[in-house]
Amino acid sequence: MKDFSNFLDVAFTITFVIAYYQVLMVYLSINVFNRDGVIKILAYFDHLVTDRKCEISEIRQRIFRCLLTGLGSVGFLVNCYDLAVTNFTAPMLFLIPGIPQDSIFLRPVNIIFQVTLYFATMGMIIISDAVIMIMIMYIQAELLSITELLSHLDIEQIHLSKSFWHTYFHKLLAIMMYLCFTFFTFQSINSSIILAVLIAISEVWEVFILCYFGQIIRNASEAMSVALYMSKWYLMDVADQKNLLMLMLRFKYPFKVETFGFGVISIYTFVQVLITTNYFFNDYLGYNTTYLSDL
Repeated sequence: MKDFSNFLDVAFTITFVIAYYQVLMVYLSINVFNRDGVIKILAYFDHLVTDRKCEISEIRQRIFRCLLTGLGSVGFLVNCYDLAVTNFTAPMLFLIPGIPQDSIFLRPVNIIFQVTLYFATMGMIIISDAVIMIMIMYIQAELLSITELLSHLDIEQIHLSKSFWHTYFHKLLAIMMYLCFTFFTFQSINSSIILAVLIAISEVWEVFILCYFGQIIRNASEAMSVALYMSKWYLMDVADQKNLLMLMLRFKYPFKVETFGFGVISIYTFVQVLITTNYFFNDYLGYNTTYLSDL
């Protein structure tokens, strides 16, 4: 039997590359190509952040502390497990090149750098997800409250749709590759099944969150269309009837988040991602088993 340790190193390397690919593409989509639109939307929430007297302030802070504690605990456990596996050398299962194995700096440099790198990467991914959810909740609120600036809605929708198109495409593609390489890695080495399950659950949960917010924005838009259609237009003045007609024409087609290869983002997209990932993994696993048996 040949030694396939090099393939495992490549798998880990590709996993890290995918993680930073996601971070880079989301950063470019939000902070570079759509910076003005995102800042304009986030400015709407400035008073919620600065106003300490609002009722939601305490709830927001409590939820934030719970999430921060939970994510910090998960990161601490993952790093501790990896340290135990690597004899307290590599929290992210790789060594910084150029440091000799017998050097006294091997462990402190690798541990400090890799732990910092792990939490920085996790923080950037979480922040990008939070920005997406904030933007979607903002649009949902706009759809549920009829705005007077109807002529500007189409322009805003086009810009935001492009932003969602790029962001969702890169995130869903990266998550599918995460799952494939995670399954491959833990199928190829003698590792704890608990760690593999935790990683898979976290990635599946991220897909579900993205697809769920795509679903609720579509539901809110469709509810707006139905509410306008069922309104008592015959009791309105002629001017109000004209405004209502413009709104009905505008909301005839519901707002939805779309991206290349996945179509409209909804709960069905979540099922598609899981089925597609499982299909590619089983196909690769069958090919890998056949290849190893031939050796």
